Amino acid sequence: MSQGIQPSPNRSTHFLFEHKVFTVDGCRFVWSKSAEEPVMRFMLGKVQAEVALDKICNEFKIDPKSFDGQLINMVAKGLKYVREIRPGDTIPNELIDGSASWRVDERHFLIAKGRLTVQMVTWLTGGETVVSSPEQLEQVVEDPGTKARVREAFQMIANKLSLTGNAEEQVENRIEALAKELSYIEALRERAGKLGKVRTGLEDAHRIYKNERNLKEEIVRMQTLSLPPITDLEQRFAQVDAQTGEILSMLAKFDKNITYIREMRDDLHQTLLPWDEVLEDWESTSAEKSQAFEAVLKKTYQFLARNYSQAKHWRLASRRAP
Repeated sequence: MSQGIQPSPNRSTHFLFEHKVFTVDGCRFVWSKSAEEPVMRFMLGKVQAEVALDKICNEFKIDPKSFDGQLINMVAKGLKYVREIRPGDTIPNELIDGSASWRVDERHFLIAKGRLTVQMVTWLTGGETVVSSPEQLEQVVEDPGTKARVREAFQMIANKLSLTGNAEEQVENRIEALAKELSYIEALRERAGKLGKVRTGLEDAHRIYKNERNLKEEIVRMQTLSLPPITDLEQRFAQVDAQTGEILSMLAKFDKNITYIREMRDDLHQTLLPWDEVLEDWESTSAEKSQAFEAVLKKTYQFLARNYSQAKHWRLASRRAP
């Protein structure tokens, strides 16, 4: 038997266009920072050209109702989840079945499952606790008495939910599924934590360049611009924790809670995505007086001014509890 044979891509799962324009050299779809809209970029000789996505059908006589027209619409939605799409790429999972198109580490799953385990065990005593710290979770989960109490919790929850058949196994399967979905929230929480490097770095910069008036004013401006989006992200994680903090409710309204977690996952992912532009620089550059650090500050200033000007209104992107 031959091995390693992969199924052929099909148009329900891949961006398989028919029009010849999508075969031009360098064809790809991205979000244009200058135009603030999705565009198709391609090479015209040695020059890079771009066409706004909403003008492609008119420019190249593509019927918006045709499959190519529908795929163009799908591209616009897909760029919320990935930085770039090329003809032939897989359609992001978020648009197909709601699952995530990016991966998380095993430790994120273990943190999520540990948090749910703590909630179950403390629910037994009537004092349900939400713990997000990986160190605290590991300590509680590894406690010898925890596993026995988890089995007890499975039984009591199954009775509360009036499940039939192998009720305890159903509860355990739901916990596994919830942990899988919440693992993406934990991965995003870890990514968001890196924004603290920007916040403390700007504080260091304010101290380092306190005698350089122009630069100091720019640093203060950066601190002002960065505070609302970082605070907004912290509030969103607090909201997720609050609305996923009652284990019985989570398991009783299982499907609705899966939907809620995925909505918040996508919301947080899309909010964090632009920060990748500067986070790597902050992680690799020391906060000390140098040309390299000043280059990071300049890049950060441009990033913040472009994405988080005070003209933009900040609000908590609340999702109604299931």
